[in-house]
Amino acid sequence: MMRISDVLADKGRTIHQIAPSVALREAAAVLLEKNIGALICADRVGGIVGILSERDVARAFARMGADLVTMSVGDAMSRDVVACAAGDSVEEILDIMTETRCRHIPVVKDGEVLGLVSIGDLVKAMKRGA
Repeated sequence: MMRISDVLADKGRTIHQIAPSVALREAAAVLLEKNIGALICADRVGGIVGILSERDVARAFARMGADLVTMSVGDAMSRDVVACAAGDSVEEILDIMTETRCRHIPVVKDGEVLGLVSIGDLVKAMKRGA
């Protein structure tokens, strides 16, 4: 059975974090520049307070239009973060992502962020492992 730790070993453990106080337009630029779908929103000590995804940026734009430029990451991020552990099975986490309509899940251990996996990472890993 494939585990989340296998996915992290393959994709790497690079973690892109951002503070909730950062301007939303700056966060959108980071998503574009790094070609990633989400940023972990962390407090000053590195604790997860939310996730900002491309979908969150699109929702903020739909709600605020041109006023989007006045928004911060904290105004747009998703606060109900679902996390997983490195030992969780890929299949189990795919089920959770499907049920919660969540495309990115941080991998944590004892409050420390080990990485971030996307639904695409998990599908790719399953295809390779099949």
